[in-house]
Amino acid sequence: MKYSLLTVAAFTLVIFACNKDKFTTIPQVEIKSISPSTVNSGNVITMKGKFTDQEGDLDSILIVYKWYNGTAVVRKDTFRYDTENLKLPVKTRQADLEIQFEYNTNNSQSLVILPGVSKDTTATLGLILKDKEKNRSDYKESEQIRLKKP
Repeated sequence: MKYSLLTVAAFTLVIFACNKDKFTTIPQVEIKSISPSTVNSGNVITMKGKFTDQEGDLDSILIVYKWYNGTAVVRKDTFRYDTENLKLPVKTRQADLEIQFEYNTNNSQSLVILPGVSKDTTATLGLILKDKEKNRSDYKESEQIRLKKP
């Protein structure tokens, strides 16, 4: 009896462990890093992450940026980032992401421009993935970075 309970428990654990690695219809996203941690005007911010999507029909990325004054959000905005910018093959079910932002300048036509701040500010960048069937991932947010006043 004791061994059969252990066998059932071990089998259940294996099933749950295997299921967590499977792809889902709802896109999954993870932010791995954001750099640099202190950003001056004209710097390029690089956010790295990864995603999975069972059908490989990723359509767009919603980027959320938040500026903070202490713990209070003082500015928040969301904009759409087209997945064509990632140059992924059609039906990609899993890939690493690298999205670059330019802070307070417009030196590059290919980078997302983040507005400047009126005083040194803490900020975060977040992602929501959306597929062609309008399934949305959970919101994932980066570590905090420091934006320096231009």
